Amino acid sequence: MSILKEEKIQSSMQGLCDNVLGLENVRFAGLISDSGNLYAGGFKGETIPMVSDKNRQMMYMRFALESSFRSDFDDSFGAFRCSTIQREKTSIITINICSYILLVFTEPKIDLQNKVKEIQNIIDNGKRNSEHNR
Repeated sequence: MSILKEEKIQSSMQGLCDNVLGLENVRFAGLISDSGNLYAGGFKGETIPMVSDKNRQMMYMRFALESSFRSDFDDSFGAFRCSTIQREKTSIITINICSYILLVFTEPKIDLQNKVKEIQNIIDNGKRNSEHNR
């Protein structure tokens, strides 16, 4: 893949994360590679991370590993779409996008299914725009 094409892909992925970060109650939006590296995204504005940099990297790797385990059951249950987790201090949404995981942290006690729909609309609009620009 050419460097120019790679830069365009990374720019569009960062744009996706920026659009998700623009949603109400979102603290973090990032695309995690299958090896657990943060490819694009980050924290919203002045958001203070709840875990250290080292623990965040371990967390990314854990989400990548969990995602790979989910694919073990694709033949039986169909492809994995998303998962939601509610914790005391935050809620977490993961959505598979190609070979990446969109990892979203939100404020706790929000309607996660509604937030998933909002995020999916952003993803779908991004797909339509990229197909239109080909």
